[in-house]
Amino acid sequence: MQVSIALGIVGVLVAGLIFFGFNIKNLTQKIVAAREELALRTVALQSLATLRADYTSKAEAYLNVLHNIIPQKDELIDLSKDFQTIASASGLEYGFTFLGENPPAAGALGSVKFGLKLGGTLNKLLEFLKNIQNFRYLVQVESVSIFREESMMRMNLSGSVYFRQ
Repeated sequence: MQVSIALGIVGVLVAGLIFFGFNIKNLTQKIVAAREELALRTVALQSLATLRADYTSKAEAYLNVLHNIIPQKDELIDLSKDFQTIASASGLEYGFTFLGENPPAAGALGSVKFGLKLGGTLNKLLEFLKNIQNFRYLVQVESVSIFREESMMRMNLSGSVYFRQ
């Protein structure tokens, strides 16, 4: 009887060791997986910290440049006069037409579409094109046509100036 009680206790202890052995193996696998996930999250946080530091040191400077060349809509009130100044500096006849506006959408820039009619020598018209490349606003030239009319060259130009909200 004592032997059977001793065997019963040993059997229970062996069953307990086997049960705890499997649980320890499962818990060890969970701990290893948790450590791997913690390591991945640590790397992700370090990358985020680096990106934020880069943003602070570099991106803000670029955003300032973009704010300078992409004006707010209100700053385009004298757009016609700004183009006229460039045309006058090149000694050209000048005409401006407002062709429409595309309001800014979520995350996108708005634009003001315009048309220009210029008259002068070919060299002065080409000089004007060079000058609007260095214009203080972001300009997209969409079409240019140059033709001779009587004693001077004429240029019709259409394009867009972009603005931010």
